[in-house]
Parts: sequence; C-alpha cells; structure tokens
Amino acid sequence: MKRTKIVATLGPSSAQADVLGAMVAAGVDVVRVNSSYGDHEDHAGLAALARGAARAAGREIALLLDTRGPKVRVGNLPEPVPLRIDEEVLLGEGGIPVVPPGALEGLPPGTRILLADGALELLVHREAGAGLRCRVVRGGVLHGGKGVNVPGAVLPLSALTPFDRESLARAGEMGFDFVALSFVQRPEDVAEARGILGRDAQVVVKVERAEAVRRMEELVALADGAMVARGDLGVEVDLYQVPLVQKRLVDLANSRAKPVVVATQMLRSMVEAPVPTRAEVADVANAVWDGADALMLSEETAVGRYPVEAVRAMVQAARAAEEGEIPIRIPGLAPDLVGEVSAAVASAACRIAAEVGARAIVCATVSGWTARLVAAHRPRIPVVASTPHPAVGRRLGLVWGVLPLVIPPVGDVEALLRASLEAARKAGVVGPGERVVFTAGLPFGEMGRTNLVRVLAV
Repeated sequence: MKRTKIVATLGPSSAQADVLGAMVAAGVDVVRVNSSYGDHEDHAGLAALARGAARAAGREIALLLDTRGPKVRVGNLPEPVPLRIDEEVLLGEGGIPVVPPGALEGLPPGTRILLADGALELLVHREAGAGLRCRVVRGGVLHGGKGVNVPGAVLPLSALTPFDRESLARAGEMGFDFVALSFVQRPEDVAEARGILGRDAQVVVKVERAEAVRRMEELVALADGAMVARGDLGVEVDLYQVPLVQKRLVDLANSRAKPVVVATQMLRSMVEAPVPTRAEVADVANAVWDGADALMLSEETAVGRYPVEAVRAMVQAARAAEEGEIPIRIPGLAPDLVGEVSAAVASAACRIAAEVGARAIVCATVSGWTARLVAAHRPRIPVVASTPHPAVGRRLGLVWGVLPLVIPPVGDVEALLRASLEAARKAGVVGPGERVVFTAGLPFGEMGRTNLVRVLAV
C-alpha cells in the first residue's frame, strides 16, 4: 500500500461525482477546498460532494478547508501600469491602490516590496500621507489583482479575514476535519482560530510568510499539523532557501508526531500535460524522502485538464520513492516527548515488529495519538489505526503510513483486540498465521494512555 498521503484540491475540473470518485479510487486521501474561490454555500456543497465520494468508495476521506487569509494585492486598475526602473511611484492611497487598505502602513525607508510573485520590485523611499513613495528597482507591466509581498516585515493584519472567521465558525457543520490557516505570522493567529473552531476541526498552519519561518517551532507546537506552502514562501524568503525551509519544517513536524504537507507546483506541468516532467517526479520523491506525511495537488486537480491522471502520477512517484533504496529521514521525537510512556511504547512496538517479522502494527486509539507516534518512526510495515470514532479515522487520513479503520465500541481489551484484528483482516492487511504487534491503552477510552504492547498471531 502507498504510505505517503495525497491531498487533492477540488475545483471546476474535479467537482463532479464521477471525476472525484475516480480520483479517490486512484489514491486521494484528503480533499482540499480552497475558500479563496466561491462562498460558504459553495464550500458546503463541495464538502458534501467529497463525503459522497468517500461513502461510495467505502473509505475514510478527510476534508481540509484552506482559508483565504489576508492576501495583500494590488487593487483594481483601469489599465495595466508600466513601471520603469528608477521611476518613483506612489503605492497606496492616491496612487497604485493596495487592498486591504492600510496593509502597508508604517513600512520604513529601504523596505523591499515585491509585486506579481516577485516579478516587479519597489524600494520604499518615504511615507506620503496614507501612501508610500517608492523607487522601481525591477520594472515591468503591473496588472490589477497581483500579489504584494513584503519580505521580512510583520504586517498589521490578522491571519483571519471576516470571511475566514465565518468559515471557521461553520467548518464543523460543513463537515471539515482540518482547517489550513493561510498567511500565519504569529502564535496568536493559531490561538484565535482555535477559539472560533472549538473541537470541530484541527488546525494546520501554512508556513508561507518570513515571520512564520522565524517562528516555526512555536507555530508547530500550537497547531495540529503544518504545510510547506511553497508559492508565497518562494517570494517571502530567498527562492533558493525554500528547499531548506521545507526540510526544516518537515523535520520539526515529524519530531512532534504531527502531520506535515508539502504543497505547490509539485506536478504543475500536468495542468496541461497528461504526464509529469522528470523534475516534478524528482520533486515528489525528494519530498517523500524528506519525510512528508502528505503531498498536495493544487491547480493540477482544481483547474487542470488531467485531474485523475495527476493523482495517479503522484501516487506512482510516491510509491516508487517509498520502495527505493534511499531511506526516509527520521529526525526522532522532540526532547519533551522522549520518555513519555506513549512515546516509549510506540518506539518499542516498531522495534519489536522489525525483530519478529510482524506483518503490521495495529494501534487501538481514541485520539489518534498512538498511531501518529508509531508513524513518526516510519516503519516499513503498515500501521493500522483502529478507532471507534469516525472523526479520528478521517483525521488519520493525513498521517503517513496509517490505515484508519473504524470499529464498533467495545467493553474490554480482549474484545478490542479481536475487533481490531478482524478489521485489519477484512481490509486485507493481515492474513492467517501472520504476526501482528498490537498496542493499546488501559483502561481503553482515555486519551494518551498507551501502555500495552502484545505480539499476536492472526
């Protein structure tokens, strides 16, 4: 089975039941809805479509809502504006409009401002009322709606727009398991999102701002998962440092047993082509070897001509990397987790499974924590997570190597063991006579109490 999980974005190319069904059959584990497009009703409709595809496939599919965030953009322009090198321009009120208003207030002289994904560059000269007088460093033609980035600056903006706050408030009723927070800058952004979400969905922080890179440890510690959002990240920091940031964030999330997604332009050519480039296949493989839990398809499945083929290509590339000779990076658990009983049991289960030639590690879990700890060791055999809670099963769909299976509630550990093994057998993971390492917590039903390891023959 494929270990690396696949996140696919819904859009005009894939928002049909037959296409999405084919994508799920091809290997999609998580469906992403980008809230930058459409309204709340549209997003609820896409969530319902994904739930239907999961039921038809008989699988647990997680849903991820990606917030809009405070994306700073050039406002509407009557016509494109030519920017010539060394020309002085007014950015903001009275000149080239910027939305949201006030987003660039207080930037000191000498600040670099990048427009249109870094194609154009301005240098702040001085404040001019509510605007900024800037010198053009890298010229070209500016169109309305293009992105504005200020590398290294902390902008006076919340990570949540009013639209995002309503999205978070409705995430649970719409059926989303995860919410990805766009343009996070501070730990307070995560806390604000949690206050609105409650327990309805888990928070994934997108690292795409320079300030988020500087505060990665704090953000990952507070969140339930992370995403390397390489699009804006490649503008906010030196483009050639993006691979380093990717490795650092993947290591950091793995060390805390939290799922991490690598995203943006992984198979970009497949928006128009039915097969990926060699470089794209190498990019996927390197993300797998870095230790990513999941890889994301964005425009490839949202607006591309070949959404199903893109999923198949990513699955093939990931599986080839997993089965190759190059080992996956395993950074080890963070120091504050080492020595915890649950972490020690997870480590022991992986070692025992390797020594006795077990076919699978079966984790009975109520929160998913045990399965995540086991997966952090990247064992070479399947990790089966048996849980009585469908929501936990769906969330584990984002975790590397974990096959979530929902079982009926049980009253004692022997019944739990039988139900877990029967679910694994029915799923085709284990067969008669094969060894299995089983982990659970006693008494079962209390979170974070993993304290049991058994070796069993099916």
